[in-house]
Amino acid sequence: MSLDHWVAVFSASVSFVGLLLVALQLRDSTRQRELDSLVEVYDINRQLLSLGFSHPQLFTILDDAKNVDPVWERYYLQMWLNQLSLVHTYLQRSVVGGELRESLNRDLADFMIQQNMRRHWQKYGKAYPVSFQKLANDLIKDNEPPKAAHVNSH
Repeated sequence: MSLDHWVAVFSASVSFVGLLLVALQLRDSTRQRELDSLVEVYDINRQLLSLGFSHPQLFTILDDAKNVDPVWERYYLQMWLNQLSLVHTYLQRSVVGGELRESLNRDLADFMIQQNMRRHWQKYGKAYPVSFQKLANDLIKDNEPPKAAHVNSH
C-alpha cells in the first residue's frame, strides 16, 4: 500500500473513533437530561406532598380511616403513588441503588398494606409503568394478610 492509502485509512480510523466518542457523549448527555428531568419532577411532587400536610384530613387517609372524603383520598393516594413511581423510575436509571431501593420497597410495602391504597391500586394501577406495576404487585403478594380460617360448625 502506498502512503496515500495509509493516510486515508488513518484519517478514516480517526474519524470513526471521533464519531464513536460523539455518540457516547450524546448518549450520556441524554441520560443526564432524563435524570435531571426526573429530579425536577420529584421536587415538584415533593412540594405538592408538603402542601398536603396543611390539611389534617390527609393524615386520616394515611391512617386508612373509613370515613374520609373519597375525592381527597383519591387525589392524595394518587400523589403518593406518583411520588413512589418517580422514585422507582429514578432509581432504575441511576447508578444509585442498594439502600435507596430497599427504602422505596419498604415505603411502597407500607402503603400497599392499607385497604384504601389496595382499592386505589386496583382501580388505577394499570396506568403506571410496567416495572412499577410489577414491583407493587409483588409487594402486595408478599405482604398479603393471612386469610381467616374458615370454621365449619357442624
